[in-house]
Amino acid sequence: MMLDIADVVRKQIALYRAHDMRAERAQQLSFGPYLLISREKGAGGSVVGQLAGQRMSWQVFDAELVNAIAQQANVRRELIESLDERAREMIEEIVRGFLAPQPIDTPGYLASLREVVLTLGHQGNVVIVGRGAQYILPTQFGLRVRLVAPTEVRIRRIASARQMSLKAAQMEVESSDRERARVVRRHYGREVHDPFNYDLIINTTELTVEAAAEITVAALHHKLTVHSKERR
Repeated sequence: MMLDIADVVRKQIALYRAHDMRAERAQQLSFGPYLLISREKGAGGSVVGQLAGQRMSWQVFDAELVNAIAQQANVRRELIESLDERAREMIEEIVRGFLAPQPIDTPGYLASLREVVLTLGHQGNVVIVGRGAQYILPTQFGLRVRLVAPTEVRIRRIASARQMSLKAAQMEVESSDRERARVVRRHYGREVHDPFNYDLIINTTELTVEAAAEITVAALHHKLTVHSKERR
């Protein structure tokens, strides 16, 4: 990964402290606002997340970045320590609740991942792409969007973008679909294709990523009364 992960986290901490709401958070742990994006491989979800983040002036955390933060103990600690003590305790309690029904061999990584997602959600003004964030964070404080497209459309897109054969692209898309469904079912007890897991599902077959981002930002406004801050 080319990004300086620690620098990304420090920027998010700075944004959080610049909009310190701890006086209002005194009675309970609050969250949001945030945009949570789930996507099928080749449906354009990552790009839509980046575009929506630009329009909202929110920091974007894709699946790889969230994963990297969860796996780097020093970076994760810096993120967690940006919170006040009560918020840290409540997030730890929520994580323990998540892990209670899991098998005893559940890796510590899963707890770290959930801790990172909860912390980012508490700080708010973030876009989180993937990593099951819509199953971790409270639904009322964010917008849950899923980007989809027919398998054959996604295969052609991946083949074109990666300059690979259609057969190789098909194997990659189908493998990704199976793995994401397996992870969601195993770790969250949900079905990734269940429409009730999302506020908005966008079929990108005949929509540009720019159009999908505009729809997403409009939905953010209608659900959470937040506005785009990008200069036009």
